[in-house]
Amino acid sequence: MKNKIEIMTWKSVIENFLSEKSESDFVKYLKEVFKKVKNIYTDQGLTNNEEIEFLFDARKNKRAAEQLESEFILEQLKKLENFDKKPANFCFEAQNEDINKKRQELNKKYLPKTWLSWAADNAKNVTFATHVAKLTHSAIDSTSFFDSSNDKKDDYLTTSSLNELAIDGAVKGNQYAPIYQFLELELNHKKLAGEFNILETNLLNEFAENEEQKQKWNNGFSKALSEGNPSAHFLLKQVYFPIDKEKYHLLCNLVSSSKAQALFEFSRRNSDTNFKLRNNKKHSPDIYFNFPNRASISITASNHGNASQLNGKRGGRLGLFSCQPPVWQTQLKPPIYIKNLFYELSKNHEVKETIQYLADFLARFESLDLSIKDPKRMRWVEQWLDNLSDEVLVYVKTIQNLPAGWSDNKDIKLKQAHQFLLDCHRQDEEFLNAQESTNWQQIILQDFAIWLNHQLTWANDKLTLQDSHSKLWVKLFEANFREVFESKHDLYQEVEQ
Repeated sequence: MKNKIEIMTWKSVIENFLSEKSESDFVKYLKEVFKKVKNIYTDQGLTNNEEIEFLFDARKNKRAAEQLESEFILEQLKKLENFDKKPANFCFEAQNEDINKKRQELNKKYLPKTWLSWAADNAKNVTFATHVAKLTHSAIDSTSFFDSSNDKKDDYLTTSSLNELAIDGAVKGNQYAPIYQFLELELNHKKLAGEFNILETNLLNEFAENEEQKQKWNNGFSKALSEGNPSAHFLLKQVYFPIDKEKYHLLCNLVSSSKAQALFEFSRRNSDTNFKLRNNKKHSPDIYFNFPNRASISITASNHGNASQLNGKRGGRLGLFSCQPPVWQTQLKPPIYIKNLFYELSKNHEVKETIQYLADFLARFESLDLSIKDPKRMRWVEQWLDNLSDEVLVYVKTIQNLPAGWSDNKDIKLKQAHQFLLDCHRQDEEFLNAQESTNWQQIILQDFAIWLNHQLTWANDKLTLQDSHSKLWVKLFEANFREVFESKHDLYQEVEQ
């Protein structure tokens, strides 16, 4: 047996649309009726019956996949009517009459010639456009327009440069949204709205009673494609642009809704699988597209149709992409004009954050013994010192990569002990002799402890730091820098005394 293939025509597409709208309105009405009946049964204590309870349980009592939702609800109401137990002062016959009346009302409303006449008369309240004024504020009631320009520049992203143009729609009120949905219907990759560019189209012949009615419909729907006279609105963002003495233009920056939709779809091109793999830090063979510093604003998210139709597809969000220029990578300069290498670390955001955590932690306890008595607390202290040591190590290794001998400068202010560490590849005899004869590692350790104490008291003025704190900072910092120092000296000697 061969499968029956339905050949779609504009007539069948329109009839299906009206049928679905009628069904949707009827279901909405029936749900309210069913909810009202459920409340009556509950108030009168009739839901203790297992069969009745099952009928009202939406999680268990579900319709078959092929069954219309309206038919399913009517079926449940009929079952309730057939039960012996019924609510007092409730008449199923009167309810059935109301339901039939509502069904007839909707059938009349969505009768093709009736609905098409209403839609054609109100199509002027719908606009198809690439730039929708309502995109940034639902109360804006000014002209939207369609950008039909073909001008393109490879170095600019414009509406006309988009390969696939998503056409947006604006409606003056949600009551006109069905008209937009109607004109959005497609057949063979052609939108219904485009058919009304030709005022003499015979597309609606089979629904019209006569030629006059058909022409009236065509004229009405064509108004949805008319741009109208340009107009501004006080809620539109305006830019004052001087052009001459005491003369200026007020420019209204109208956001391209089509471009906003294209960017929205482009930024969400990652598959769900790829997204989950990245979040779980697992390998993926596919490229993951990331857009740093992206933000979004919500625009009438609870009432999409009141802003623009594409806005609803974006969940009420408008993407904001960073247009910042590339960050200039400054040339690395040797620390000639500072006395202490740790001063440079004071500018580091991660360092500041770590010191703040450590300062707040120490401020909770009266002494260092209380702070580190618990092994768990001590592990936190060690972790913060490890983080600080890592930042110092990164800075040290960076400076050590500079050409050797940079510290041989008559204007240098950097401590000699710090020069020995940072300019470690310098080979002149005087420098090497001084390095060998000086316990420069111990000086750096003490300088670190002094610097850290100063930063901690700056971060939390309630702190009173003791010698025990300094000794601990020296001990932990030296443990992280043992390989860097490569010293023959006993660095613990002073700490243990």
